[in-house]
Amino acid sequence: MPPVVRRVRLYLIAFWLALVAGLSWWISQRIENNWIESLAANTEYETETTALVMDRLFAEMFSVANMVARQAQVIELASIYRTDPPGAAELTREQRADRFIRDPLVRKVGDFMNALSSDLRYARIYMNNLSDDTVTASNWNEPDSIVGMIYSGRPYLMEALRSGNGHSFGIARLNKSLSYFVSSRIDDSYDVPQGSVTVKFDAPEMALFLAGRHIALIVNRQGRVTTTSSAPFSLRNVAALLPPGMVGPSIDDEDPGEPMDISSMADKGHADQWLIDGRAYLLKRQPLSNTQYQLITLASLDDLAPMRMQHFLTAALVAALGISLILLSSQAAGQMIMRRQEERVAAMHASALNVDLNAALTDAKNKGRQKIEVLGYIGHDLRAPLATISGYSKLLLTDANEIQHKLLLTIQRSVKYQLDLIDELLEYAQAELQPLAVQPLTTDLPLLLDEISEYAIALCSQQNNRFRYYAPERIPRELNLDGKRLQQVLLNLLSNAAKFTHDGVVGLSVIAKPEGDTCALHFSVSDTGIGIDLNQKADIFGAFQNIQAASGSTGLGLFIAQRIVSAMGGSLSVESISGKGTTFSFVLWVPFVGSSESNWSAAELREVEPAAQCAEPTMPRYSKLDDQVLDELASLALHGRLTDIERWIERHANEAAHAPFVTQLRDRLERFDFTGVQALALHNKNQSNQ
Repeated sequence: MPPVVRRVRLYLIAFWLALVAGLSWWISQRIENNWIESLAANTEYETETTALVMDRLFAEMFSVANMVARQAQVIELASIYRTDPPGAAELTREQRADRFIRDPLVRKVGDFMNALSSDLRYARIYMNNLSDDTVTASNWNEPDSIVGMIYSGRPYLMEALRSGNGHSFGIARLNKSLSYFVSSRIDDSYDVPQGSVTVKFDAPEMALFLAGRHIALIVNRQGRVTTTSSAPFSLRNVAALLPPGMVGPSIDDEDPGEPMDISSMADKGHADQWLIDGRAYLLKRQPLSNTQYQLITLASLDDLAPMRMQHFLTAALVAALGISLILLSSQAAGQMIMRRQEERVAAMHASALNVDLNAALTDAKNKGRQKIEVLGYIGHDLRAPLATISGYSKLLLTDANEIQHKLLLTIQRSVKYQLDLIDELLEYAQAELQPLAVQPLTTDLPLLLDEISEYAIALCSQQNNRFRYYAPERIPRELNLDGKRLQQVLLNLLSNAAKFTHDGVVGLSVIAKPEGDTCALHFSVSDTGIGIDLNQKADIFGAFQNIQAASGSTGLGLFIAQRIVSAMGGSLSVESISGKGTTFSFVLWVPFVGSSESNWSAAELREVEPAAQCAEPTMPRYSKLDDQVLDELASLALHGRLTDIERWIERHANEAAHAPFVTQLRDRLERFDFTGVQALALHNKNQSNQ
């Protein structure tokens, strides 16, 4: 790197650091001052609001005490027990209480005080005579009753008798509870003092009203915290926080409390900020009306230190980022030419790669299309000879006798089966090479369903299944739909159902519901066969997906059915339980051809039992063949695979010892009796295991 670049880089770094330091300090001070001003305004508002609440509470206590003291029954009771009789002071509290509560008026006034204190959540309300003896109280009927208790020397009682009202803060001698006491003098009609009424409000209950965001303290003249929203301040002395000249002896006659470590931060330019036990607070205070107490609100400044650290870290990050950019820029200046050369080389290389990738993708698509086309050609070429065989077998049927007629029907069934497999391949190839065509025409729906049912009966009879066709409601006779495609879908589903069900039931259900100018056709094909384990999340609607590995099909039936249903505006769904059966269903919305009632056919139920099976012939035992080999023969017979059975004989039964078995086998093959071939294989397997 040239020396001039190094010098410029150093100058830029020094300038950047000075700029970041100055701006960071200025911005941090602005943010901090704004935050403190906002906090001070919030604290001031909270102090004023809380002071109003506390003034209201004390005013309410004075009002309640004055109200009770002016009750006629209270005045009457005070006049009766204005002073204690001689010798009362020597009695126990219980003895004095017993003397009072025998008077119904004492109990009545006590119940009145109890109801009032319960409603206003006061600790208690009680009445004292001029001897400071408690005549009645709101808790007169409770175990901790204070009736008969003599409160001599209580400042709030003396102040009430002297000036009419008195108040004080105190700690109960018995349960050490913190409480406020407000007293009002009882005067008779001649303004002669008869006693006093006192309202007691526990400090914890009053603390519930100090529910602001910040710490609230109620402080007496000594500086003692009498009520607070923060436990560490309770009963501690914070006289240093009181305004100058406000500290003095308290009328509460209580201990001033343990002083807290308090110091002002005025020397740092923050007159309203204080350190209390090592923590910084923002202070706001306001005197409570008509009391000796000050309300002090402390807003914690603990967030200042993290804020300053955040500002410092942000400034350091900005400085580091700037230095990094300066360093990178200086390096970039010396390497610009090299980078441009590297970018040109990289661009040329990327262009070449894109060309190769596009060529490979095009080649892959062409090869995939060629494979599909070859599949279509093979299927078409295989179909031609099978169609010839089918045609000639139909011609032979005209002059065939009964035995020949059965044999020719067997040939046609085998040809039909192979043609179905080839049709699946052709449908798949056609679907891949061109869009699936749907041609709606006027279709006689009941007739179409009858034809499908006849074919389904033949399919079900191959594995001893019952077929059930059920249309619970009337169905329209003429609809505008592609009957050929619908037949293709239903036959694919019925073929699968019959293929995977043995000695069970295969059902076809059709429900038609008119919806305006269209008809909603609900089709359902169900079986009681092997079922499908849907938890394996296999794509059963994908091409070449077999439910069973040895099913003998191409795995295209469900794929083609799904494509046709989608093209017709529906969606094929499946519900299945492994080992219990499967149900495929879909809904098509088809336009009506006519809306007359006569165009709807009645509901229909058809159930066909399987043809009775011939009893198995008595068969001799042959030379033993492996169970696996016999299972293979049974599977080939189940699917009518004649050529594969011939190859099986050549591979596994070409010994002299197998001649009787082969004779029986060929006899059945000549009659195209694949059911007999399967029975022969299973019978020989059972005999070999005995």
